[in-house]
Formats: sequence, structure tokens, C-alpha cells
Amino acid sequence: MGILFVISGGLAIVVGVLGKDFYVADVITLAPYKKKSSKWSGKLVFIVVGLGFIALGIKLLVSGG
Repeated sequence: MGILFVISGGLAIVVGVLGKDFYVADVITLAPYKKKSSKWSGKLVFIVVGLGFIALGIKLLVSGG
């Protein structure tokens, strides 16, 4: 399970670095709005979440879970 977190974290970071257009979404219904989000905030969210996934994956791999 830990390796899946590391892989998905790496993919999230790649999307954060290479992504160009980010849109606002409703977190309850997961429906996208037509409003664009700023580029830096979209990149920041993807990179921070990716780092979190990688950290959690490494923790799971080290602890044997």
C-alpha cells in the first residue's frame, strides 16, 4: 500500500509542475465550476498533496504496513 502512495504522490507532483489550467471544484459534489483557479494555487495544492502522499507512503514502507 505504501508504494501506491509514493507513486500517486509522484504523479501529483508531476501534474503540479506541468499543469497549466486549474479549475475550482465543489468539494461536496465534486462537480467542476467553470471558473478558473489561479495557476500558482493549483500548482501549490497538487505539490503539497503529492508531498503528503509520498511522506505517508514512506512511513508505511518503513513501518512495514
